[in-house]
Amino acid sequence: MFKKKIVLACLSGLVMYLAWPPLPTAFLLLIGFVPLLLIHQQLRNEKRRHIRLWCYSYIAMLIFNTGSTWWVWNASPSGCLMMLFANSLIMSLPFWLFSLTNKGLPRTGYLSLVFYYLAVEYIHFNWSASWPWMTLGKGFASIPWFIQWYEFTGEMGGTLLILCSNIWIIKIIRIGNYRKIWQPITGVLLILGFSFLVSKSVNLRTSSGENYAIECVVSQPNIDPYTEKFSSGENYITDEGQLKFALDVARPLITPQTKLLVLPETAITGWNEEGRINESELLVPAREMTNNTGLAVLAGAESINIYEAKVRPSVSARYDSFSSKWWDSYNTALLIKDNRVKNIYHKSRLVPGVEKMPFAFLEQLSINLGGTSGSLGVSSKPINFVPCKGLKIAPLICYESVFGDYVSEFVRDSANALAVITNDGWWGNTPGFKQHLLFGAIRCIETRKEMIRSANTGVSAKIDVFGRISQQTKYNERTAFKCFLEPNNIHTFYVKYGNITGKLSFFFACVLLFCTIGIKWLKKSERR
Repeated sequence: MFKKKIVLACLSGLVMYLAWPPLPTAFLLLIGFVPLLLIHQQLRNEKRRHIRLWCYSYIAMLIFNTGSTWWVWNASPSGCLMMLFANSLIMSLPFWLFSLTNKGLPRTGYLSLVFYYLAVEYIHFNWSASWPWMTLGKGFASIPWFIQWYEFTGEMGGTLLILCSNIWIIKIIRIGNYRKIWQPITGVLLILGFSFLVSKSVNLRTSSGENYAIECVVSQPNIDPYTEKFSSGENYITDEGQLKFALDVARPLITPQTKLLVLPETAITGWNEEGRINESELLVPAREMTNNTGLAVLAGAESINIYEAKVRPSVSARYDSFSSKWWDSYNTALLIKDNRVKNIYHKSRLVPGVEKMPFAFLEQLSINLGGTSGSLGVSSKPINFVPCKGLKIAPLICYESVFGDYVSEFVRDSANALAVITNDGWWGNTPGFKQHLLFGAIRCIETRKEMIRSANTGVSAKIDVFGRISQQTKYNERTAFKCFLEPNNIHTFYVKYGNITGKLSFFFACVLLFCTIGIKWLKKSERR
């Protein structure tokens, strides 16, 4: 029996991996947890069943995570191992909690698993060590035509569907009435029909508003982050040379009607002091392009802020003993317009272990990816850029495009289009950059905003309000493309009310956990 359970656990992890983007097999997610739930059935009368279910679910999650995110190894082998083991632990905890609650509160049935799993995903969006890359609802990113209803639920609605489908199927297996398999299949078909109706309503909503298109140019300079961008080796390209590459591929496409040029994350490298940013010689070529032309440039940059304060001015500030001053380092988006930097936004959803350490005692273990080590500074709130009349764009930096709730904050602040600037070259030609592209498309569905995406290395693209990629570059290609961005002022249910699925699940999970602990304590008291 032990070998059989190991096989079932491995099968569950393998099926989930095979369903994950960029593979177009997302519907396998609807049965991926069935083997794990079979193990739960087989353990019902065994001792230590809670810890055993957790062990089997950990094996499944480790296979799932490893198959889906092994490419992080290319950036950091140690960071990859830490991420794989830690995230698998977090994703397996709901099964352990479900087993505990199912014993103390048997009438809750599988409902507790739904609440616990959704609650853990919700926490993973919001705590210091957030890594929501593996939120189950992201698994449908490869089939955007099926998830048009994410504008109501966000991607966690997809997680809810996956959990309910697996539970529905395991109940059919348990009673042995396989003729009822038509029920979950019918449910999925109804959701598909609803998705079709929602997409039709989007056509009506977007066509009823003011229609105008803004000409944009997106640059992909394709500078290798390991040998050319941040390395000091023989292939290193100077700060001036890097910006020249980004601008030169775009210049032939720029016309008098072009309103926005987008350059990728850290297109502008070096120690750019924000207090003197408009005095920087490095920025002169980009600034001159916007002088009396009507063109604006949205560019990623490395920047710093030097403080005169004698006490630490921010949590992320570092002390320079040579100058006796505090300073902050940022991953930044700049809006250059009318020959000067008009707006500055600092990336605020930072990658744990790369751009920030979730816990202070881990600060010295931070990985240097992008020219600085240690935790970066952040903006206190989302900041939208206004490149031209009629366009208010959210300047999302790399990892931020994974966070649905955070992107919605920009839209609630009147953003009518999305821009993602990123550098996906750290992972090489792997599924990593493809997943990142598809996950960004989910944000377009949730907010019903068009997106332009500039990648230093990876894939640059234009994505419409249905999450469809209408224009796309090739990987490892130095190029640029022209597109037309159509802003709109639609506010979806998800934008207005946020992640209701996650918040409610977190609340009910806390209630269930409190009741489970209370019942266990009462039973121990009775034994005494």
